[in-house]
Amino acid sequence: MKTEKTVSLRNTAGNNREIITVFIIALLSRAFLFALSLASLRLSGNGRSLIETFGSAGDVPHYMYIAQHWYQSSGEKANLIVFYPFLPMLIAAFRVILRSYLASGLVISWLSFAVASCYFYKLLRLDYDEEKTAYGMVGFFTALFGIFFISAHTESLFVMLVAISIYYTRKKNWLAAGIAGMCAALTKTQGVLLFLPAVYEIIIDSTENKRFDKKSLFTLLIPLGFFLYLLLNRIYGGSFFKFVEYEEAEPWYNRSVWVADSLATSYNTGSGNFTLSMFLYWPQIIMYFIAVLALFVGAYKKVRTSYLVFIGAYTGLTYFQSWMLSGGRYISSCIPLYVVYAAIDNKYVKNTLLLVTGILNIFIAILWLQGQAIM
Repeated sequence: MKTEKTVSLRNTAGNNREIITVFIIALLSRAFLFALSLASLRLSGNGRSLIETFGSAGDVPHYMYIAQHWYQSSGEKANLIVFYPFLPMLIAAFRVILRSYLASGLVISWLSFAVASCYFYKLLRLDYDEEKTAYGMVGFFTALFGIFFISAHTESLFVMLVAISIYYTRKKNWLAAGIAGMCAALTKTQGVLLFLPAVYEIIIDSTENKRFDKKSLFTLLIPLGFFLYLLLNRIYGGSFFKFVEYEEAEPWYNRSVWVADSLATSYNTGSGNFTLSMFLYWPQIIMYFIAVLALFVGAYKKVRTSYLVFIGAYTGLTYFQSWMLSGGRYISSCIPLYVVYAAIDNKYVKNTLLLVTGILNIFIAILWLQGQAIM
């Protein structure tokens, strides 16, 4: 079997000064978006405060409710079992100190993004020089739908856990990779897919060393995270797959379908409404094809195979939904996509992509804050 080896680079993981710099820049990038958010609200004159906007946006009220009341076995809130528990658990824990559920959610989001940036930087430095690493970082900072990385959604927490798990998988610290992966599987459905690149890297490691590292069994913690979520379904809903039943019912109307059917539904639903198609349906269709294109580009540029495995599985699972509404921000959370971007050699292409995504990122943030249908 042809194996993949880590490129030997000076300072492959980054020194402490570099990591601190990345952490600060990450926070400043979120502060910049936050400042734009505040300015856009004041200019729009819709009368809503920033707190009201962030507190009522999208799934935020659901996470706040779970953090405050946990899951319910009956009643109208029983269907909140479709939301994974790790973010609400952290919000409840932070609330002890911050005395506010919303403030806790926002702090978690900002800090998680900063930590995610540090681990992503360390991950890039395993394979790329300083220039490509810098491009990868800026690409991540200007990611489309970046507004969700400063709100109390799962996006920042999830990308942090993914970056940590993949980094420690590469470093063969199987326990750390397993714990981070388990937490990711308790944050979003796609988190359990971290088991796939872990298995691939275990195979590579076993082939190179001609022995199986028993410590790699710690990666079984990743599917254990998903099982724990299923156990919550059993405890509070009476069935391990109760969330599937609620997903298919009002208000989500989601069931598993082939990707082509999901894309067709988005196209057909949006074709009758120009506003929804521009803000909701077309972006997620485009993001799907961007992810598919990234797979081909990544293969051509010899991006590590385990990353491509994750991108492919992540994209497929994300679009196995009959009524997709959040495909854009889900794909923006697939952090190995930014590794593919970093691997591109053509600076004109990279700079053009940065300019376009940076402008669109700001545009999307403003529209989201003004109440447009961006999920």
